[in-house]
Amino acid sequence: MTALTGTRRGLAAGSSLFLATLLLALAACRPAGDAAIGKRVEVEWKERQLLFVGDARSGNARIFHMRAAPLLIGEMRAPDRGAVRDLRIDRERQRVWILGEAAVYVHDARTWSLIRRVAAPAAAAERLDLDADGAPLLLGGDGRRLARIEPARFAVETFRLAGGA
Repeated sequence: MTALTGTRRGLAAGSSLFLATLLLALAACRPAGDAAIGKRVEVEWKERQLLFVGDARSGNARIFHMRAAPLLIGEMRAPDRGAVRDLRIDRERQRVWILGEAAVYVHDARTWSLIRRVAAPAAAAERLDLDADGAPLLLGGDGRRLARIEPARFAVETFRLAGGA
């Protein structure tokens, strides 16, 4: 202890060293680059005060109620979905369509349970959109239509490029 201040110099130095070591350890545990962050898809359903957040790393979509503050109220999972690439809400049919890495998944918007996995050319699709009839459209990175899923029978109609074989 020093006579004038009554403090211990060694304690301050030791605390600073511990804090610096802790920060370095935490930084080392965090993945680096854009892959660490991953793409997060958010879709808001204002009429029901819900926010759907899809995770590109886990394949789960979480549901938050947005009345006062975001409150986690549910989660949509599928056994073989490893990523959520895009998400759309069909308000008329009360469905949530999720574009995974290998298929499109449709969930009930009231119970959040999985209705069906639709095998579609999802690997080539970058976005999901709904047409005027509520049918999901799989879109490429350039915006061209790759496929359309008929919402009543879940039949997949693929589109070919002009001049393609």
